[in-house]
Amino acid sequence: MFFIGTALLILALRWSLDLVQLGGASAAFIFISYLTDALVFAATWTALTQPDGGVGLLAGWRLLKGRRLKVLKAGLWGLPSAAVSYLLLSLGAILFQAISVALGARIAGWLMLAWIFAVGWLCCALLFVSLFACIETARGEDKLWMAGVKGMRGAFLGWRPLLAVWTAFVCAATLCAALGAGVLGHLSLTSLDGEGRELLEYWINWPALFAAVMALLALLAPIGTDVLAGDRCDTGSEGELAAFGETVALRLGLALKALAAAVILSGLFVINVGIASSLTGALALWLTGRALAASAPAWGQAEAGTWARWKWLVFPGLPLALLWFGSTQIS
Repeated sequence: MFFIGTALLILALRWSLDLVQLGGASAAFIFISYLTDALVFAATWTALTQPDGGVGLLAGWRLLKGRRLKVLKAGLWGLPSAAVSYLLLSLGAILFQAISVALGARIAGWLMLAWIFAVGWLCCALLFVSLFACIETARGEDKLWMAGVKGMRGAFLGWRPLLAVWTAFVCAATLCAALGAGVLGHLSLTSLDGEGRELLEYWINWPALFAAVMALLALLAPIGTDVLAGDRCDTGSEGELAAFGETVALRLGLALKALAAAVILSGLFVINVGIASSLTGALALWLTGRALAASAPAWGQAEAGTWARWKWLVFPGLPLALLWFGSTQIS
């Protein structure tokens, strides 16, 4: 009942925020849901890991007194998951069109499935980075950046169990889709028209989402305890954390440069994307990766400012990236 109630609370908050439609401001309310998730997950962690035994969610919320604002800020570490999924899945259409032309549609289809699985696993790991950051903040970490670095370190050390969690989720989602297809196959076409169709399209994914959130809540304490305990044993000192943060920035910079090369090669094969557009996108990715690598030392310094760490998002690749995405949408 604890996990059922908590999962319903998270989905109710998500549902209420998703329903808010204020012109172009609706995305801002979806962004707020990252913050509410952080508070609920931190309260869940606090409730489940008390030395004297688990307590209720309300008691976990009370135990967060004095740290709620810091936990709220730690929820910002959920944004990289959304950004990475948007970037990689948007590029996937262009990359695999080129593979289809070069190697055939069947190979491209299988590789696209592998790409979607890998991107999902990466986003799952980034989701746990956010959860671990919220847990570290609830446990006493005061610096937002250090909480995120500890979360990244924990996700890196625990990539095997996180891969198992993601694989189980994909298998369960496939099973739910198969069962759903069997049920829908017995419905008449008249029941799927008008308002009935709209209701079905909106609510069809919510039962599976509820089960996934409840499973995530149930796994939060055991995975978090084991992974973060191993992280504390292997980290040793803040110097190692600093080196890890700098290494992450360098690796991300290399990954963006590799994507730039892939975009250039794809532009040679994809008909509906011009050479100029592919060169613009590749240049944006390469410059962003270069700027990120230049900011790597700041990723290893707990005292570095926000601008020193994140200026690579603003200059010089972002204007070119916006131009490239605009041109591809127009074409």
